[in-house]
Amino acid sequence: MTKCFATNPAPSRQITFRSLLDFNALFFSCFVFSFPVIAAEDQLSLVASSNEQNQQIEMFRTEIEELESEYGPLDQSLIEPLSGLSDLYTDIGNLQEANRLLDRQLQLTHVAEGPETFSQIPIIEKMIANNVRMNDLESANNNFDNIRFVYTRNPASTTQQKLQAMDELRHWYFTAFNLDEKRNRINYFRLSRELLDDMMTIAEDEFGEESPEMIPYLYKSALEKYHLLTLLFSHDELGEDAYDDIFEPEQVQPEAYLRQGYDIVQDIREIVQQSNNIEADAMAAVYEGDYRMLLGMGLAQRSYREAMELFAEAGKSEQEIADFFSRPIVLPVTEYFFTMEEAIAAQDAAGYRFTRGTEDEDPMVHLGNFIAWNESLLNAAKPAPPAILADLEEELHRVDIRFTIYSRGETRTPDVESSEPDTRQPKVDGSDAVEMMIFRPRFRGNRWRTLRNATISYWYPPEK
Repeated sequence: MTKCFATNPAPSRQITFRSLLDFNALFFSCFVFSFPVIAAEDQLSLVASSNEQNQQIEMFRTEIEELESEYGPLDQSLIEPLSGLSDLYTDIGNLQEANRLLDRQLQLTHVAEGPETFSQIPIIEKMIANNVRMNDLESANNNFDNIRFVYTRNPASTTQQKLQAMDELRHWYFTAFNLDEKRNRINYFRLSRELLDDMMTIAEDEFGEESPEMIPYLYKSALEKYHLLTLLFSHDELGEDAYDDIFEPEQVQPEAYLRQGYDIVQDIREIVQQSNNIEADAMAAVYEGDYRMLLGMGLAQRSYREAMELFAEAGKSEQEIADFFSRPIVLPVTEYFFTMEEAIAAQDAAGYRFTRGTEDEDPMVHLGNFIAWNESLLNAAKPAPPAILADLEEELHRVDIRFTIYSRGETRTPDVESSEPDTRQPKVDGSDAVEMMIFRPRFRGNRWRTLRNATISYWYPPEK
């Protein structure tokens, strides 16, 4: 099984048997005889490091005892040594003791500065990181909600800070969706929906319904409609839970949610057009085309052609426009971009590689790393974790796939080239996922064109 950082999967590295044979016998013998020395040196280094940590722990304990004796157990001077001691316990893996000290540090901060102070945020964030490492998801939930409480109640906090704290909590729900028991998954999604509704209300009250500042929140709502579709189409127990908890009370067909997302994308375009920003309008036309593609509407072609014309009007060269529309992407795109450069930069950051072809040849396209959200949602991109947990490590399977993207954004019979682990199930899952995906197709001139030999590195968390 492959372990990686879910937010930044790295390509696998292979060492061939032939490369091992290239080591000569002399080097091999030197390695064998030197190994016990190296191991002994490493062991001594570990012992020395452990002794040093123990000494530091005793120093902090002594300092805390002296301060308590002189100033009492609630004095603010205790905060700094408590922080240092909790960091040490975190480093050595004693997370329960670390969080006990962090909790005391939090109480002292409340006494000194009040329960709404911003200075408690870094303390709570450390507690959350330890909660997740201990798989104490209930405490992590409470602590994320505590951060939201601080930004909600502190009179100095801005609307943007409140919305950001709410969005972090929402992305925690998306992350916990994978970490918690299966029976709790749909509840996390329900909580994320409620939170987004609250965010939309706050944003509309602060910015106005037709403000450009509403666009990021509107697009989150459009993506949520796609997630509803994928949940309801899931063929395992997640789909059954979604049917009971979403379809039964709401009585909305899955495709209707996607059409709601399309309506939201059209609302975004109306807002963008008020700004007289031609390139932003071109990008809005691209997103409009994307949702039309997802809905299987022939009008998608009209949107992409209109976007091309607007990009040209905005000063983009014919080659820039041709290259952009020769870069297929899995739909829907998970973030809203206002410029072509931003969209391409995000693709490249995910490992996208594009080599322009000749007039008679297809370009060479590697769509980069696609990380699926869950084993039950193989064709839905995994939402980013909250910033606090950006380095959260999650076990992922990897499947490298070659396939053809046809002119309507679909693919059939993808060819699995390799997988880690090299077993049947990842290959089946990866192949099924790519067949379920809809792509923004290669669009050149006035029509869609088939793209052959596209590749993708597909990652997904295995079933627990």
